[in-house]
Amino acid sequence: MSAETHLAKIPFTIQQAKDFIFSNTEKPEIIFQAAFDYGVTTEMLSEITGFSTDIVREYFASADIDSELDSSLLDNTSILVNSDLGSLESLVAFNERNGILSNTALREEVELKIIEPLNYELTFDPVRPLVQPNDDIYDAEELGVAHLTNVPATNESVESLFYGSLINLFSALDESELNQINTFPSNGGSENFQALLLTALSETPSPVVWDDEKLADLVTNEAASIINKYGTHDNAVIGVLDLSFLGLATA
Repeated sequence: MSAETHLAKIPFTIQQAKDFIFSNTEKPEIIFQAAFDYGVTTEMLSEITGFSTDIVREYFASADIDSELDSSLLDNTSILVNSDLGSLESLVAFNERNGILSNTALREEVELKIIEPLNYELTFDPVRPLVQPNDDIYDAEELGVAHLTNVPATNESVESLFYGSLINLFSALDESELNQINTFPSNGGSENFQALLLTALSETPSPVVWDDEKLADLVTNEAASIINKYGTHDNAVIGVLDLSFLGLATA
């Protein structure tokens, strides 16, 4: 999304943003915090100022005495995923399953597996209130998935998209592919692991190899792992699917 389109949602104009930035050039922490609060990415800052993204990053890096102005944090603004999913975007969907694969049933099992109970609600909390206008709706930019629009800005929406996506993710894997993923060596290289994930997730076996009980087990274990990791990221902005196989495949 262009800076102009994004700022219009706040609402703010390009000229107002430019005036604010250039009136605070000696206070990079103020510019950084405003960009962070309002979901303005490094690329948007480049568009507003006319400077390259490299120059913008160097500006923050050179002033970053306490390692708090990490420009990479400005680029993670989406609630679900902060990478280009490409063809894998179709895996992101609401959970419409019943029984042991319903949101309620999965939640009950996951809450038993997570280390810090409070992290469950925090993971799905609508954490970007300053990014969106007060319309109680998430758009595609806020979620990070192009085909999702007009999604109610609630914990329940994010939770349903989280479980629905994990169900679709594991449904796309067969036993051999999952074993390859789980036994991938730690020194195998991130690019090779990403290639493995992309290949494995690109086609769904027909029929799906897992029964509902096994699928629920896979989803709850993965969900608990993600939520436990999510709770260790302090104030870093990450999407709830960034730490899943789906996010790692496209990071």
